[in-house]
Amino acid sequence: MPRKSILILSILQAVFVAALAAEFAPCAVAAATTTPDGKVIFAQHCAVCHGDVGQGRSAVTSIAGPNLQAEHNEGNVLAAVEVGPSHMPSFAYVLSIPEMQAVATYVSQQIAVIPLTGGDLSEGGELFRAYCAACHRTSVRGGALAFTNINAPALTNKSAALIAGAIRWGPGPMPSFPPQLLTDTQLASIVDYVKFSQHPPNPGGTTLNFYGPSAEGLVGFLALFLLIGLAMWIEKGGKG
Repeated sequence: MPRKSILILSILQAVFVAALAAEFAPCAVAAATTTPDGKVIFAQHCAVCHGDVGQGRSAVTSIAGPNLQAEHNEGNVLAAVEVGPSHMPSFAYVLSIPEMQAVATYVSQQIAVIPLTGGDLSEGGELFRAYCAACHRTSVRGGALAFTNINAPALTNKSAALIAGAIRWGPGPMPSFPPQLLTDTQLASIVDYVKFSQHPPNPGGTTLNFYGPSAEGLVGFLALFLLIGLAMWIEKGGKG
């Protein structure tokens, strides 16, 4: 091929490549600068389990997902999206880092509408004993529910957000407690009591895993019975 023809062909190729670059450059810049929409991402990937507004869904009717309306910690949301706690899948290979950050910000700033402020520990104890202790026990350690073949879960390792969300949401057989029944301040009081009961002060002695007064009384009675029996045995053997 003549040298002149090769030069013309090279020039035409350069012009064609430059035209393509000029055509697609704005699209690439726009894609690189577009901020992910956390609301859209939540609707696409999260609402199926957690509800359209993070109200939670029950496993009785659909895939279970806890209430997120008290989750104000963006870091906790981001960690859950990335790692996938419990039966929740990880989205580390589905969403980019900016997308995960966007949905975490959306949940913590837009979905989280339960304030969890202004609670009173003493009031929380009274409310917990009135509404919750029948199933979860006053020590928040959970227990078996008679004639239902299910267990009320222990609350010892639950976060404040999860506790508050469950009270409002009512997962599984648990009833929900809407604001008409428990105000946000009363809800915060119950959460304060549960958090206090998770790590209560110990004045000494063994806690017996905080099984409650009935179990502790039974252990005390058995110990006293054994001591009486031991005393009688020693006396009978002439060793007293």
